[in-house]
Amino acid sequence: MRKKFSIIFLAVVMSFSFIVNAFAASAIDPVTIDYGDGYTLKVSTVDISTFTVREKTITRQADAYHGSTYIGTFYLTGTFQYDARKAVATSDSWRASSPSYSYSGKSSHSGASVSGSCTFNYLGGKTYKLTMTCDKNGNMSYTQ
Repeated sequence: MRKKFSIIFLAVVMSFSFIVNAFAASAIDPVTIDYGDGYTLKVSTVDISTFTVREKTITRQADAYHGSTYIGTFYLTGTFQYDARKAVATSDSWRASSPSYSYSGKSSHSGASVSGSCTFNYLGGKTYKLTMTCDKNGNMSYTQ
């Protein structure tokens, strides 16, 4: 009887953690940014990997459009460590893809933030920027 209760309890706890993680990801995703000049950026989280209890790597995907024309996709990845007293960004990277247009970009990390930008050379070029910040408890915030 005790073993059966332990298994049921463990199953309930594990399912609750999956529900909480799914809700947390969907609460921030996706976000569409309208620049007011015909350009939009659809931003979502495509990967959250937790390697240890106090470290996570997050990849944000930003799909760029001009009207209904797809321009390209910009990815920003950051790794963060946190310990209930402070958070620090330990690495950053970016990549992009486009079916027809050239692009350039960069990324950096400082303190508890990872920032990146990408310029797609479509109609003279448009630069898109993303920033991710981790707090001391591992909670993420995002800005454009």
